[in-house]
Amino acid sequence: MSRRKGSRERPRAEQRQYREKFTGGGRRTRPVPAASPARTDPGEPITRARRWAAALLATVVLIGAFVAVVMAIIAQDEGREEAATRATAVAAGLVPVALAVLAMVSRTPKPMRRVLLATPLSIAGFAGLATLLREPATALVFSFGVAGAFLLRADAGHRVTLRISMVSLAAAATLLLAVLVPEAAVLLAPLLPFPASVAADILAESRRAA
Repeated sequence: MSRRKGSRERPRAEQRQYREKFTGGGRRTRPVPAASPARTDPGEPITRARRWAAALLATVVLIGAFVAVVMAIIAQDEGREEAATRATAVAAGLVPVALAVLAMVSRTPKPMRRVLLATPLSIAGFAGLATLLREPATALVFSFGVAGAFLLRADAGHRVTLRISMVSLAAAATLLLAVLVPEAAVLLAPLLPFPASVAADILAESRRAA
């Protein structure tokens, strides 16, 4: 029996509603994800207190490294080669720790990459300058002070050249002290390299504010 010409057909509007009912309402819209909170940029300016904290914590580690160097020199003079080797190894192991503390606490961008570059250069500079001057205190101040000038976070207005100038003044003062009072130079030397860069930053900030 064939369908008659006048048989009832479901209206198209009704058919569309029927499909949308079972397919989820036609075109689907994806929910817009909520905005994530802004992340803190490690390169953002840091407070002066944090800058001092980075320099002082790194100085504590550097003191340990310098004590190991002095012990290695004493052991070498006494002919205790094995003890001198152990002390040298301890000093070499503490150097990258001190530089990493300085860079990470001050939130330097890409700190470990800079530490990996600065560590061998600063150790080589210390060894070469100490051999040239026959005086380790001045070599410590200059070589690790220059490394610290590049590793400490530099914000707007801070200049690496000014930091190196301050480190050079500290090294010159240490050399003069080593000639006059060698014991005082040995005690003072590890306290100067990293704080010299912080002092240079404070000077740069005061000049900018004036």
